[in-house]
Amino acid sequence: MTDLEWMTRALTLAARGRGLTSPNPMVGAIVVRDGAVLAERFHERAGAAHAEAAALTEAGLRARGATLYVTLEPCNHVGRTPPCVDAIIRAGIRRVVSATRDTNPRVKGGGAAALVAAGIEVTTPCLGREARELNRTFFTAVERQRPHVTIKWAMTLDGKIAAFDRRSQWITGEAARHEGHRLRSQSDAIVTGIGTVLADDPALTVRLPQPWPQEPYRVVVDSRARLPLDAKLLRTGSRSRVLVAVGEAAPPQRLAALDSAGVTVLACKSRAGRKREAS
Repeated sequence: MTDLEWMTRALTLAARGRGLTSPNPMVGAIVVRDGAVLAERFHERAGAAHAEAAALTEAGLRARGATLYVTLEPCNHVGRTPPCVDAIIRAGIRRVVSATRDTNPRVKGGGAAALVAAGIEVTTPCLGREARELNRTFFTAVERQRPHVTIKWAMTLDGKIAAFDRRSQWITGEAARHEGHRLRSQSDAIVTGIGTVLADDPALTVRLPQPWPQEPYRVVVDSRARLPLDAKLLRTGSRSRVLVAVGEAAPPQRLAALDSAGVTVLACKSRAGRKREAS
């Protein structure tokens, strides 16, 4: 197999961590020697071993002289786990092929430089565009210092989102609703306005055929703290994952009630004197 074929396999492997690794990127790693796979792993969740370290542990002594295919430049700094470059050097890897550079300021070429300094051949990029697309939320965060936002709504072909009397009606079908929940499962937070909550009483939970282990934060933009205490948001999922963003005009008694209900209240400043809630 060629470098491109091995990297395609590594990217497929990395995607198995979708929705589970944030704030870390999805990463896949394969240890190969003489055309045979010695080990392959992916980053399973934030705080767990990185893909490179896990694959090298699985390969053990067989990794000496092998090639490591990894979908992102190996890290060279200490976070919740040790630097991956140290594990690669100790393992005796001969060559590292990475899909793309890590533009995180803590890495940004430092991982590749450390490997080269240790006498390891480094090849990059390899399917760099595909690797960046896979981790577009991660790259948005480290390069632009802001969240990656996905806007989702249901609308008829003529631009309507509700009936003429504002009653909410199903517009999408089962397949589209399943896709919506898949998008939720990949997100750190789901944000809606109090108008939508009062009109539709949504749960905003992830409902997929299989139980989902990571519940996104459910955020309500609610400047006057009108979220009903019997809202479905508070009756489903974990209340600790509900955040309510309020303005300076929110009544203290409403803030106290929300706090007693176990949700997190975020006090925000109004912008240009605007007090109207988003919907």
